[in-house]
Amino acid sequence: MKSNRFDWTYLSNGFFLPGVSLLIAGIVFGASAWYHGTQARTYELFSANREAISEDYDELVYRRRLLDRYHRRYRELQDLGFVGRERRLDWVETIRAAAKSLDLPNVAYSLEPQLEVIRPVESASPNAEIQIYLSRLELELGLVHEVDLLRFFIRLEQEAPGLMKVDKCSLTRQPGAAQKRAADTNISANCSMIMYSVITSDISFAAVEPGL
Repeated sequence: MKSNRFDWTYLSNGFFLPGVSLLIAGIVFGASAWYHGTQARTYELFSANREAISEDYDELVYRRRLLDRYHRRYRELQDLGFVGRERRLDWVETIRAAAKSLDLPNVAYSLEPQLEVIRPVESASPNAEIQIYLSRLELELGLVHEVDLLRFFIRLEQEAPGLMKVDKCSLTRQPGAAQKRAADTNISANCSMIMYSVITSDISFAAVEPGL
C-alpha cells in the first residue's frame, strides 16, 4: 500500500509568496500603527500647545485693550487738568473771566498753599506712586441774584482745570438791597472750594507751580 505523504516541496512553493506577502503586510501594519500612534501623540501635544497659545493670545489682547482704555482715560484726565501739575494761574484767570462774563459787581479770592491728601488706606501695591493734592480756594462774590452763583460755579466746572468741589457756601443779603440799582451787589456770597490734583510717578512734583 502507498502511504499518504505531503509533498512539502510543492506546498512550500505554493505558500512561499503568500507567506512573504503576509509577513510584509504585518510589518507594514505594525509600522503604520506605530507611526499613527506617534503622530496622534504629536497632534495632541500640538493641540495642547495651540490651546495654551490661543489662551495667552486672548489674555494679551484683553490686557492690551484694557491698557489702551485706561491710557485714553489717563490722557483725558491730563487734558482736564486733574492729572499733572497744579495749574493755579489758570484757575485765577478762569475766576476773573467768569466774573467778568457774568457781570458780577465784585469778586475777591485767596488761594491757600497746596497740601498732600493723607489717604486713610494705603495702596496694596508697593509700586504705586500716586500722590493726591488739594488746594483750598476762598471766594467772596458780590451777586445781583442768587442764580448768579450757580452760573459762576457752572463756568468754573466747565473751564477751570482739575477736579473742583464746593466745600461750603453762605449767602448774605445786603441791607437796603431793594433800593439799589440792578447792577449793584444785592447778595454777598462767601464760599470755600477745594481743588484736587494728582501727581503720578511720571510727573516731577518739583515742577509744580508755587502757591499764589
